[in-house]
Amino acid sequence: MVQYSPLDPNRSEIRVLVLQRGKTSDPIRCTLRTVSLDSPPYFEALSYVWGDMSVKKPITVDGEEFQVTVNLESALRALRRPFRQRTLWVDAVCINQDDIPEKNVQVPQMGRLYGSAGSVLVWLGPSDLNIQTAVSWAQTYIAKKYTSSSAYWLKLDVRAKFSESAKHEKGRASLQALEGYLDLLGLPYWNRMWTFQEFCLPDEEPICYCGDVAFRATTIQAAQAAILQAGIGFLDQLMETSAREWSQLSDEEKEERSKIKSRIESKCQVVLGNMLPPLHKMRNDWRGAENPLLYLTGTTAERNCYDKRDKVYALYGMAPAIQQVYPPDYAKPVKDVVLETTAYMINHEQAPVIWAFFELRPDRLSDTSYPSWVPDFAVVSPNTPSRGAGVADSLRRSEDAPPAKVDADLSTAHLWARSLGTCKVVLKFDSLASNVLINQFCGLLKKGPSQALESDVGKSIRNPDTLTPRMARAFVAHHVRQHEYSTEEILNTFDLIFDFNTPSRPIGNHCWAMIEDVAEDLRGKTLFVTAGGCFGIGVGDIKDGDLVTIPPQTRAPMVLTRESNISTNGAEYYRIVGTAYVDGIMKGEFLDADLAVTIEKQELEELLIH
Repeated sequence: MVQYSPLDPNRSEIRVLVLQRGKTSDPIRCTLRTVSLDSPPYFEALSYVWGDMSVKKPITVDGEEFQVTVNLESALRALRRPFRQRTLWVDAVCINQDDIPEKNVQVPQMGRLYGSAGSVLVWLGPSDLNIQTAVSWAQTYIAKKYTSSSAYWLKLDVRAKFSESAKHEKGRASLQALEGYLDLLGLPYWNRMWTFQEFCLPDEEPICYCGDVAFRATTIQAAQAAILQAGIGFLDQLMETSAREWSQLSDEEKEERSKIKSRIESKCQVVLGNMLPPLHKMRNDWRGAENPLLYLTGTTAERNCYDKRDKVYALYGMAPAIQQVYPPDYAKPVKDVVLETTAYMINHEQAPVIWAFFELRPDRLSDTSYPSWVPDFAVVSPNTPSRGAGVADSLRRSEDAPPAKVDADLSTAHLWARSLGTCKVVLKFDSLASNVLINQFCGLLKKGPSQALESDVGKSIRNPDTLTPRMARAFVAHHVRQHEYSTEEILNTFDLIFDFNTPSRPIGNHCWAMIEDVAEDLRGKTLFVTAGGCFGIGVGDIKDGDLVTIPPQTRAPMVLTRESNISTNGAEYYRIVGTAYVDGIMKGEFLDADLAVTIEKQELEELLIH
């Protein structure tokens, strides 16, 4: 068992791993050295995914056996030099993972550590022919970096001008490059928490290693459009063979083409449906973010980690200010870390927009173990109005509004807002069937909302003469997706489906895409009307009597519900129900300037949120 010597935090000490030279098949032998970041030697930092923790392989560290994951063992084997040693920083070995106090000291140093490293090496895992083909394609056509593998493509380009068989060979190779590209972006490295920080922190972009292939990830991502065009173009040619030509193919060839198509489509759905943000932006945009921790947690919301505390701690190197307020502590319960993170964003980053940015916890109204103001940092909210449909700028002026804050005991959030009064629910949109959803909102527009809504409350909606176009716009604009449709286009699209009992594709893909978006985003939502006659669309938990508010600091109106219990000091407390789109006060063509002025004149009210 390796004996770790203590590290001196006053000297910013770390350990580095000296990887001894060896041939590919030799056992892996290493030694640990303690160095100071105040005067560090040259070392390279390794960024990788730990992999399956239940399967380990042995390496030797300081003469003792040390168990590491299969992925780390393969990384060390691939990066080892045959004739000279290599000095690396490897978290699983250089930090004593069983020593919580040591981890608490080492985590805040990550930003400095990656800045001190001579280079950062990204290990993606073993390579294969598809990945090798994708890298050589990108380096040849995008990076214009000519290597020995580039000669294949350049010769093939010339031959393809004169030979059909060479043109077919190039198409096959492009299809193979596309598959390799999809394989690369589908690797686990790109959806882990710690790897985000490790890839973004170094000033110079890390070098990626996949097997024995080395490349810059931004070069591969920059090839996306061109490699898709080349690969999918050839795939279409394969599948669009005439009936006569298809009949002349062997059963094996037919099966092969069908398998290729199915495989590519499956990988496209997985990878392109969860596409990485542009890597060059990912590496740079966070540096100038106004609310860095909010930006970083939103960017990494869907990334995974073994320890839930690392949803925050894995970003500490990029948001050093939070370390001064809430130092990392792996002995803390996860709940405390989540509470502190939320309080920090509200108190120090002045970011109450988190309530529109992240999804609220589904049990926020029933489970009081967490305050309702604590969001789910793993899910970016689908309920935020698009930027073009946010609250009117005049209602977001907050010079006179006290900033939102969270009490020191992390129990209560204080929010200042203007009130639109209580609301009445007039319709719950179906939560399951898309055709029912479509019939619901099309029925509203076809009959006219005033007639379709039988409730007296529905008929009290303000400005009934323009209600149909306003509601049509609201259906499209209430969610986070960006749409560039005019109100006239929206109404024309809805008109098209009024003639169909069961809407179907003949109305056109462009129109249908909008209809499907609307149906999906209204699923389970609530249509309500305020006491002042404003209609709104919000989350499904909204009920009669809930309070609709406009906090100046947030982009979306917020719906609150009163707590049933009476506080000892006589104060009234609320819980957050969710965000909403409210007609008349949102940016855009249906902004009611007179209504906005009236609301703006209201006094801001302090609301206590549990």
